[in-house]
This record gives sequence, structure tokens and C-alpha cells, in this order.
Amino acid sequence: MSGPFAIAAVTAVLKDLLNNGLADHDLSAIGNVAISALPPDRIPATASDEKSQINLFMFQVTPNQGWRNAGLPSRGTAGDRLTNPPLALNLHYLVTAYGEKEFHAETLLGYAMQLLHENPVLTRDMIRATLKPALPPEVTLPPGLAMLSTSDLADQVELVKLTPEYLTPEEMSRLWSAMQAKYRPTAVYHASVVLIEANKAARSALPVLKQGESGTGPTAVGGLVPPFPEITAITLPNGQTQALLGDAITLAGHDLAGPTGLPADAGVTLRLVSTRLNLPLLIPVPAAARSSTAVPFTLPNTPASLPAGVYALAALVTPTGKPDEARASNEITLAVAPRITGGLGVVIARTAIDPLTQLGTATVNLTCVPDILPDQRVSVVLGAKEVAAQPHPTQTGTLTFIATGMTAGEVRVRLRIDGAESLLIDRTNPAAPKFDETQKLVLT
Repeated sequence: MSGPFAIAAVTAVLKDLLNNGLADHDLSAIGNVAISALPPDRIPATASDEKSQINLFMFQVTPNQGWRNAGLPSRGTAGDRLTNPPLALNLHYLVTAYGEKEFHAETLLGYAMQLLHENPVLTRDMIRATLKPALPPEVTLPPGLAMLSTSDLADQVELVKLTPEYLTPEEMSRLWSAMQAKYRPTAVYHASVVLIEANKAARSALPVLKQGESGTGPTAVGGLVPPFPEITAITLPNGQTQALLGDAITLAGHDLAGPTGLPADAGVTLRLVSTRLNLPLLIPVPAAARSSTAVPFTLPNTPASLPAGVYALAALVTPTGKPDEARASNEITLAVAPRITGGLGVVIARTAIDPLTQLGTATVNLTCVPDILPDQRVSVVLGAKEVAAQPHPTQTGTLTFIATGMTAGEVRVRLRIDGAESLLIDRTNPAAPKFDETQKLVLT
């Protein structure tokens, strides 16, 4: 999800899109063209001082109906924070063209509308190029852009999409009258959706030990089998719900075998995609190991390059042996869980204990694999209390947590990174799952 600077970040990306797009066209006949993001009443619009210019102005913010009720409720009966529901917003923009001479405004508006038509989605690469560009070490971002670079707009789950809107002449007249500005040729656009979420600690219940009597939960089976590669299930060791680095995993489905008579590393490749990876991670599957209905593979044990989090996993099958003719299966979710390697099973003395409530502060130091990237969201859940990690500006495997309001006693520990949690349940006996007794701390 994005932060509170996301609204301004969308405006900055759109402005940069228009600026770069016009720079690629020959507008020497018009002269210098400025791209601005100002209220229309602050732009000179008289015969003597009007310049050729495109202005982008966000004139309205509305709630997004599709995401409006996601994640509710956010508070429990005792007032405790349960979740951080996203604030889902649609942004409405006026794209206005000003012309120093006749036909300039119409020409500029045409260019702007063409650019927005050809770029209807603000991709993650486009957002990062504007907010976090690659700069030499001696060059820094301007203060305003540096502030917007912390918005996390490129990491939100849904991309921002642009669609044109239509306002009636009456609505347009009222809008420009309210702004007390002189009307110029204008197009209206709708940007959806911006998801703003607070990054605050929330109460978290312990995970479910077993779903139903069989422990497998409900199963849905389609009646028709499509003639394309499809993944229908994923099997993790010991019935785990999340994978660990180095785990042996099996995908079940149909039409997953790929061609025969090819090299052992050709035919079927697994693709892992995450917003934390610049490029997809590709895992070749040897021909001897796979079949039409099952593809076993080992999750690479590379802590420095495979961060914990939620991934989209798909199988790329090449029936002809040509990579450009690969057929991609459906994508399934694979959560790669962190593993706590140090800091458990110890006794931690609390400090600053309140004599009335007996609540104190505990400093917890943990080490884990895989490595944690600087922009990953990290927290630890001590019992049912979630505590955010102290800042980690570099890639690291060592974390510090300062938990306030803690009572003395034994607490179970879960490390949560980008939605994936360390394994707290021991499922080696599927009929009798139990909590892993090594994942605990004692607070005194």
C-alpha cells in the first residue's frame, strides 16, 4: 500500500509523463512549452502574458467504490487496532492547454491527450523513474521530490489507471466559475486507484491450527479442463502454509510436462514475480523430474537475492522448445516465510516498568534469513502484540524491536515481513499440529 504522499506522487508522475512526452516531439514551431501542476487561477491568462503551457490540476478526490469497504473493521470492541484498512481514492484531473498564439492551445491539448491515451497505466517502472531516479552519488533529489519518493506508490497492490471523463457544459462552467479563472481548452481524466494505508502496529490473532476435520479445508474443482497448462495445487513440506528457502515443493496440475527430446533444463521453467525483485526469478525444471501432472522443484536457498514476502508463481511451458512460444500457466500465490536464526529461547529483562500496571519495555534482537531489504515492512508479533522493527537502512539479517506495554511471562514469537510470517506451527504430524516450542521468549 501507499503512504500519505501518494496523491502528490500521482500528480508528479503525470507531470513527468507529459514533460517527457512533449520533449520527444518537435514543437519548435510553438517554442518553449511549460508543464505545470498549479491551480488555474494562478496561471497568467491575459493577452499580454499568456504563454504556451500545459497545466495539470487535481480538482476532486472521490472514494473508490471497489476498495471502499476492504479491511474493515479496523478496531476491536476494546478499541484495539485490528487492521490498517486502506484509504482507497480516485483522483480527478483537469488537463488544460494555454497558447501564446492561435492554434497553440489546441495543438498542445492534442499532444497531451495522445500521451495519456498511449499510457493508460502508471507502471511501477514509470513511477520509480520519476520518484527514485538513478542519480550520480554527488546529485540529490530536490526536497519536494525527495519527500514524494517515500510514498511507496510503486509498491501498492493495484496499479493506477487513467481513463478520460466527460463533464457537461454546465458542470464545466460551474467548475471554472468556482476557480475564478478564465476558461481554456480542457480535458478531464480519472486516475484510479490510490491506496493509502497507515503503517501502525495492529493486534494479530494466533494462526489457525486446523481447518475442518480433515485439516485440508474446502476444495473447489472445475468441471471442464482447459487445454492449457494449469496449476491446481501446491504442496509444501509437512503441510506448511508458507515455504522456506531450500524447501522441496511440488506443483500439481495438468499439461505441465513440456516437450520431450530437449535438454534437461529446457521445456518447463517456473517464474517467481514480486514487487521486491527487479526481474522475475526463473527456475528451470529438469525433464527427468517432471510429469504432465506434477512439477517438483527446490526453492533456491539464496538469502541475499530471494527476500521473504508474497510471490506470484507460474509455469512457463514451451511445447515447441522455443522460448518465444512459451505458454504461461495461471499464477498462484507462494509465500516465502522468514526463518528466525537467532535470539529465541532467551530471557529478556524488561525496563521502565510501571509500578501501577506492571507493564514494561522489552528490547528484542533477532537474526533471520533471508536478508531483509531496506524498504521491506518488518514487524515481530510477541504473543498477540505486533511491534514494528527499528529502521534498517541497508540490507541486513539482524533486527531490533522495542516493545512497550509488555507484561512478564512467556510469549510466542512470529517474524512478519511483507505479509509473510515465520513458521510458528509444527505440522510434521498432520493429524495433530502443534505450536513450535522453540519459537518463544521469556520476559521478566
